[in-house]
Amino acid sequence: MKKYIKFTVGGFFYGYKTLEIFINGENVTYKILRNGLLNVDTKISHEVKISADWIKKLDALNIFEWKEHYFSEILDGTQWELTFKDGKNIYRGGGSNAFPEDWEKFLDLLDEIAPELEFIHRERLEKIIFDFSRESQIGYTVFETLTLNRREKILTLTKENQQIRAEHIYCIAPKQESIFDTCQNFFDNLKIEENPPDYPLQIKIEVLRHDGTIETVNSAYGEFFLVGLAGFIKEIKNIVSDLTAEIFSPTPAEIIPRQGKYIFCKVQFKGSYKHYTYQTDDETLAVGDIVDVPVGKNNEIVQARLVEIGYFDEYEAPFPVDRIKKIIGKHIVSEWENY
Repeated sequence: MKKYIKFTVGGFFYGYKTLEIFINGENVTYKILRNGLLNVDTKISHEVKISADWIKKLDALNIFEWKEHYFSEILDGTQWELTFKDGKNIYRGGGSNAFPEDWEKFLDLLDEIAPELEFIHRERLEKIIFDFSRESQIGYTVFETLTLNRREKILTLTKENQQIRAEHIYCIAPKQESIFDTCQNFFDNLKIEENPPDYPLQIKIEVLRHDGTIETVNSAYGEFFLVGLAGFIKEIKNIVSDLTAEIFSPTPAEIIPRQGKYIFCKVQFKGSYKHYTYQTDDETLAVGDIVDVPVGKNNEIVQARLVEIGYFDEYEAPFPVDRIKKIIGKHIVSEWENY
């Protein structure tokens, strides 16, 4: 059966792409009517062959069940229009910054027909996996895995030590999808300064791009080693603001002077993933340090691991500065035998 597709997609700032496709069995003729900001010669036709599998994938999209209009209140962005004919059936629809469920599968199929248009950029990041590890000072390892999946729009955080394993899954809302652009920019411009193998905080990053290529980065974990890391992690934390994890506190490039700010720390007690907030005046404390903290009405001294550090003005402090308990100081590691 013959099929016909006319598809336009684009935006005000980067122009529009228009593709016209005629399908007759496995024979395809297509024309590029518009490419980016430039018009092209509409008289040029290209002929290609497609497989029966390609047709099955197109039919599986159920385009005739798509809505006529898809709309989002987000300004600018991407607009699109589609005319699809299959025999006597015709679909005409479009949208503005909103898309059918199988939108990217549809773009993938068009890229197979006219790869020169790159409806999805070949180097677009599809999946990023951060495998974080910290060697404890008494012989075991803390593991955390952060995964960003662009196609499924899911963020997953897994935390594990010798006693506990926990997994948290977040669906990324449309207003949060800018995190993928931030991620793309971070990895496209990533500079790795050095990788001391004996550094206690290590990260393995696996990056899967749209063309199927996989890149692997092994590095010490901190802003000094991965330039731009702190800003990227800050945007991740905005999505999972209710969670704490060591991976959310990469070592800064250098110790940040207080400059009148209050230092708040989150600590983790033995055998628990729940975190508690304390204040400190000690600028030398770092994520991973074992500290003594007062607990309960009697202020019993208990050991905990420092998992996050933040600098705040008094008005933005997470707790009243005159009511928060303070860290006593670093603990002598030799006495922390069973953590």
